[in-house]
Amino acid sequence: MADTTTNEAKISIKVFVDKVKKRVVYVEADHSFVDILFSLMTLPLGTIVKMLGKHADTKFEALGSLNNLYQSLKDIPESYFATEECKFMLLNPRSLSYDHCKNLKLKIDSTKPVKYFICESCRSKGYRTSCYYSICNKAICKICGGLMNTPHSFDSSICVGDGGVFVSDIGNFIVTDDFYVMPYSVAGIFRLLTDLGINDTSHLEEIKLDLDSEQMVFLLKIALSLDSPFTRLIFHKNNPIRTGLVVHGHGSTSDQSAFIKKEKSTCSKIVLEVSLQKLTGKLLFAEAKEDFAEFLFGFLSIPLGTVVGTLMNGASSISCMDNIFKSISNMSVGRHLKSQDIKDMLLEPHFGQEYSSKNKLFPIKGTRTSLEVSMPNTSAANQKSQVLKDMLLKKRCTAYYQLKDPRLNKQLLLQSSMFFVTNDLVISPSSSQLAMNTLNKLKVKLDDIEKYEISIGLEEGLRLLKAALRSRSTLTSILEHHLKK
Repeated sequence: MADTTTNEAKISIKVFVDKVKKRVVYVEADHSFVDILFSLMTLPLGTIVKMLGKHADTKFEALGSLNNLYQSLKDIPESYFATEECKFMLLNPRSLSYDHCKNLKLKIDSTKPVKYFICESCRSKGYRTSCYYSICNKAICKICGGLMNTPHSFDSSICVGDGGVFVSDIGNFIVTDDFYVMPYSVAGIFRLLTDLGINDTSHLEEIKLDLDSEQMVFLLKIALSLDSPFTRLIFHKNNPIRTGLVVHGHGSTSDQSAFIKKEKSTCSKIVLEVSLQKLTGKLLFAEAKEDFAEFLFGFLSIPLGTVVGTLMNGASSISCMDNIFKSISNMSVGRHLKSQDIKDMLLEPHFGQEYSSKNKLFPIKGTRTSLEVSMPNTSAANQKSQVLKDMLLKKRCTAYYQLKDPRLNKQLLLQSSMFFVTNDLVISPSSSQLAMNTLNKLKVKLDDIEKYEISIGLEEGLRLLKAALRSRSTLTSILEHHLKK
């Protein structure tokens, strides 16, 4: 019989547990484990949804309503999108740190490398200005109307140098049960034990864990759902727990209020019509134009670090991710983080989707990228001398192609489209049959319905995003906010 075992890479960590209270106190890990934790900040939310969706464990769901949002995006017919490229782009958000993350010891993100496509007709004619590339092979060339389906290779490999990808390998790290990371020191361990009320070290026991890629993804899925992922992994395999052991603080409400005051004057508003049950006040569903659907689908393209840091000021609804962000913020450059550029990449990851919805409410912009393309020297055709002509033909020209804007009138969805949105962010093309089926399922009569119009701006948008990360009652979060006004 053939040997079916594989030599898949594994990461070893030492888990120190409190035998008496059956909880994890801290974990000792090297740079390879910490690199993976830190890499989460660079991944778009849609990429994380796809990554976690491949894990078989269904005892709990991570990322609240975002799973429904991603599935809705997949299910909506392409005819509702401005172009086929728009749907492809939204389903495949790009991380501009992808080439760094390829060097991680464990490959937790199965996203395939970006493929680049150009118009062969324009390239062969030697066009050097106003040329474009696409990441979708169904794109239509803006110059000649041909299909942009010619693959173009582009070497984007990055050398990370000695040590880890993001952190140095000169020492180990301490990771708390709720994912706060600090450089290893005996003094740090003693402070942690004191904070947890542990005076008798004989209560501690060391457990060694060897994690492969699948187990690492499982741990991250727990961390995106619960506050004590290591304790859940070691002691509560069948019953998830939701109590954090160590709280390291979050961004203040006043800081976020200052952010909202600074940005809200420049943000547009989106109108949403919600249907409530008169008897209970329960939200039944909402109807919205394409602007609200575009705004929600835009969540999937935002890197987690941008959500936690830029938009939530370190106080999202996922405490483990808040702690990773704070760990990076507090970690010194040079001795622990490899460079200031690395630190900036993790704390303010670039928004990889250059062309986003014009209906976005959040003040974040995509990063402009260009592609270097080699092409024939067309000036050779004008030369009478065969020798000079041959010489020029050998000398290739270089042009820099820009990413083609896949939108129509800066919109991802077709104008005048109407969408039906449930409380847990299932989005479908609106229809009377869908509304009636929903009412029948909820056992609500037509005379027991009342409608409200809600205006959504920056503050309400942030509430929606925060609720979508952990809750199945996402729309209720803004409804409650409006009723309190």
